[in-house]
Amino acid sequence: MKSDLNTAGTHKTPSETPAPHGVIAQAESFLTALGLDSDAFRGSYEVPHRRLERWKYTPISSILQSPLQPAQPKSISSEFQANPIPGLDAYSIIFVNGFVDLEKCNLPVIDGLSVSFSTENETEPKDWFSCLHAQMKPSGMTLRVENGVVLDRPVLVHEVFTGQEEAAFLSHRIEVAAHAQVEMISWTSSVPESTGFCSTSWDIEVADEALLGLDVVQCDNPGLHRLVYTNVNQGKSSRFRTHTATTSGDWVRNDLQICLRAPGADVVLHGLFLPLGQERIDNHTTVDHEAPHCTSSELYRGVLYDASNGVFNGKVFVRQDAQKTNAYQQSNNILASPRATMNAKPELEIYADDVQCSHGCTIGQLDDDALFYCQTRGIVASEAQALLVRAFIADIAEGFGCQEVRDEVMHLLAERHGWMPETL
Repeated sequence: MKSDLNTAGTHKTPSETPAPHGVIAQAESFLTALGLDSDAFRGSYEVPHRRLERWKYTPISSILQSPLQPAQPKSISSEFQANPIPGLDAYSIIFVNGFVDLEKCNLPVIDGLSVSFSTENETEPKDWFSCLHAQMKPSGMTLRVENGVVLDRPVLVHEVFTGQEEAAFLSHRIEVAAHAQVEMISWTSSVPESTGFCSTSWDIEVADEALLGLDVVQCDNPGLHRLVYTNVNQGKSSRFRTHTATTSGDWVRNDLQICLRAPGADVVLHGLFLPLGQERIDNHTTVDHEAPHCTSSELYRGVLYDASNGVFNGKVFVRQDAQKTNAYQQSNNILASPRATMNAKPELEIYADDVQCSHGCTIGQLDDDALFYCQTRGIVASEAQALLVRAFIADIAEGFGCQEVRDEVMHLLAERHGWMPETL
């Protein structure tokens, strides 16, 4: 069977559902404020809108309606913690408003690892926002790990946003050579009262029999919109693991595209999110099995409070030559409020016949019987709920590559949701 699969929305085909004129006008004003020529976008990539399947549940009007200025380098107060993770011994690379802050970095100086910085890192457009990202000529880093190198400690990349009605853009490239092993942490945060838009792209190459672990923690203050693209290509018998925890953020979209290009590659994608208020968290994943004997495992869990919104759209492609594929995908969600909304769409598209693939989704409420049982043992209702929530996300939290990251994520969640220490 021959198939032309569109795995990343890169094809420039005419849309059967054109964007409303109001959205187009907002987008043109948005581009003009950033100093871009809106004419250059016409006929290339369509402005995201609610009639497009990939943006059906994630409106962008809150981004476009306030014209933003390009973010400027800013200094951070002396009280600022460059390493936000207590007890973590790591190399650190700090970016503020999209620009590296070398004074606060603790760069690795070891044989076989190099870090360089560029003011115009290239990134390949695949939709309207990534086209915008490329046009802004983002700065960022390139990290290369040579053949057989095993890092002695993690590499922390901390992105801080301090702007007011500004837009920041970053592009990172990670190259892990054959047989090398690296643990990395991507930590994003924003200072109080910061507002605007932050877009980051990660282009990652994991070579044959190499290992890359990437812990991602997102903890932004209200008023910031964050969009993250993660594009990964894997070689023979390579392993890539990423755990994403969105502890806070008004509008967050994580767009991951993983390509298993050679036999034996393995990928693990796990995520957790616990939004409050009217926060909106969107996780989009695409796993493309191009080669045989590859494995993929996805598990995302969300607990949604108040009037928050969640989205999970996961797609697994199994190509015709990708026999002996083992792919698992699951989205589990709890609506802790009758006003919360979750839209989940796990998908499989299989063109091989000797595979083991499964996918599923659950959306429900906290177990009334379990809550009642806890309360009969003298646990008040709020603490009973906290216990159940912690148990629900435990599988994801325990999977972080660094124990210090796991502890700090749980600490942030406890502070935000009012969990008592004994529930940690």
